[in-house]
Amino acid sequence: MTDIKRCTGCGAVLQTQSPTKTGYVSDLEKPYCQRCFRIRNYGDYSSFKSGEVSSDSVLEALQGIEGTILLVVDITDIESGLFTGIQRHLRNRDFLIAITKRDLLPMTVSDQKILQVLSRRLKEEPITLLGACLLGDQSKFGIDTLRTMIRKLPKQRALITVGYANVGKSTLLNALISNPQALTIAPYPHTTLEIHQLEWEGHTIFDTPGIRIEKSLLDLVPFEAFTDTVISKPIRPVTFQLDSPQCFVIPNVGSMTLYPSDKASVTLYFSSKLKIHRTKAENRETYVLKNKPYADPTLIKMMQVAQLDPKMDVVFKQIGWFCLQGEFAKIEVHTPMKDQIHLRKAMI
Repeated sequence: MTDIKRCTGCGAVLQTQSPTKTGYVSDLEKPYCQRCFRIRNYGDYSSFKSGEVSSDSVLEALQGIEGTILLVVDITDIESGLFTGIQRHLRNRDFLIAITKRDLLPMTVSDQKILQVLSRRLKEEPITLLGACLLGDQSKFGIDTLRTMIRKLPKQRALITVGYANVGKSTLLNALISNPQALTIAPYPHTTLEIHQLEWEGHTIFDTPGIRIEKSLLDLVPFEAFTDTVISKPIRPVTFQLDSPQCFVIPNVGSMTLYPSDKASVTLYFSSKLKIHRTKAENRETYVLKNKPYADPTLIKMMQVAQLDPKMDVVFKQIGWFCLQGEFAKIEVHTPMKDQIHLRKAMI
């Protein structure tokens, strides 16, 4: 029987029959499929415009692999995290948690503060946590801490790397095995197409395709606007002092309108490339009608947000967040996906 050969970069089964299907190579001796070759050598990301990996099939396949879960979480979206989904599909597992992209937050935010946010989130989930660490600078920062945690695991027990799409799993594994060129990475989700087995210091490690968030705010973002919308560079916070009702419109995603009752301010933590428009609250509808920031305005619904703390964050999951400080008579959010709005005590 011929051994199955997989692409070193994305894990797809290599094949020579169909150039339009995943895993195509002209020669089975080549380590990378045509898709990975074009991503790595030409920055050709056109393959990301169509198709996606089935999250259900990935999670079902992982049920048959015994081992410790290395859950990878994006620091800009700790709230999503995949905790509930993992518990539903992979019960009674031990966890390591790696929070990636530490360098995207200002260094004035202590590591302890970030881990406290994670700890508050984990109180809602029955997870057996063996350890957690922070990674940054393409996962080169903090990787020794993760290596130490992995070395404490029994070598006969596999380590399964899991996380939502685009959290940096393959980048993390490249740093772990000290080979930044091993796995293909890209600024778009679903670079890894199949479960991919690696070996490191006697440990078997599985890289897996990113799990898709159902009904995500990123679903509203056109492909051509994706890299401008997600946070991929260190955040440069922008603060506004509020002395009258103001509205902040996030292209494709929604808006937030603030009605201060006294001195108040709002700080925006979003991608510096994302063109958030500020206008008077009374001009919101006029602006939306004229500029059409949403693909389907009929889907936009309004929700009232309760002020839980004098300093709090209103999080648009996977996009960014507003930090509100002061007193507000009213806070309104307009978006098609109310469940993708999260309130928390201010992280920063």
